[in-house]
Amino acid sequence: MPSQVENGKAFEFAIANAYYQHLLSNGQHVQLQNDNNLVNVQNCYAAQTEKDKLWFDTAAQKTIETLVAIEPGLTSNRNLFDILNIRVASDLEGINGDVRDVIFSRQNWEIGISAKNNHDAVKHSRLSPLIDFGREWMGIPCSQKYFEEINCVFDSLANLKRQNPKIKWEDLGNAKSTNVYVPLLKAFRDEMLKLAKSNVSASSNLLSYLIGRKPFYKIIKEDGRNIVVVKAFNIGGKLNQTINGHKPIIKTDSVKLPTRIIELEFKEGSDTTLMMVLDEGWQISFRMHNASTLVENSLKFDIQLIGNPPILFTQHLF
Repeated sequence: MPSQVENGKAFEFAIANAYYQHLLSNGQHVQLQNDNNLVNVQNCYAAQTEKDKLWFDTAAQKTIETLVAIEPGLTSNRNLFDILNIRVASDLEGINGDVRDVIFSRQNWEIGISAKNNHDAVKHSRLSPLIDFGREWMGIPCSQKYFEEINCVFDSLANLKRQNPKIKWEDLGNAKSTNVYVPLLKAFRDEMLKLAKSNVSASSNLLSYLIGRKPFYKIIKEDGRNIVVVKAFNIGGKLNQTINGHKPIIKTDSVKLPTRIIELEFKEGSDTTLMMVLDEGWQISFRMHNASTLVENSLKFDIQLIGNPPILFTQHLF
């Protein structure tokens, strides 16, 4: 049975192939870049059942009419030599902050799609004694005080691990929350607020890290509700532009990055989740969890974008 990662890559192939076939059949000069990235996602697609392939294909095809109306660059070539290139992004591009999975480009124009199969998590970042989240996420290094505070927690975990190398998270009982999650989240919260207060670009850098460093479209396939959702993260108005004299049929509003954190507190009734409210309409949740059965010297965040500016273009297709 394919994993969640393999299912996600299968959806990437379905999107790339659906757009290629549609544009080609409508007389466009288009090519699907045949490289190792394409082969990888194509193999994941081939491993699906025929029923699942139909779901992937249908979801991808449902979005074409909308995206073509928003992005004239998909169908507006400058001349016979202006070929639209469709390619699947590499994993390295994602690591470097480009969340786009399928990229469309032609002369002096480019857009990308982030494909989500039955989830909408933005990041699965980690906290550990070796990770400077301030530097990685916002370009601002964390303080020595922050590392001293989290090291108290991770040192105690290391001691437990030395006493019993096979100790499991569940063996900690309530201590997992009181001695691990809560103090780590408090240290993370305090450091985040301090970094944001001392640097005017911290909030915008944080959101760029979490949702993507380049403007993009997000396509979310939700099997449970039988819908596919299209969102336009038109940061700074860099999407939805007139190309080669052709104007968009559908206009999407430009959205702004945040400039400050309004609030960062524990979710009511939870000792594992922080809720962040920023200006410009952005809201983020940070849920800490152990990603393995055995105790290890790091913990993982499931980071969700739970609120976006109300003007952000969103379309639900049934």
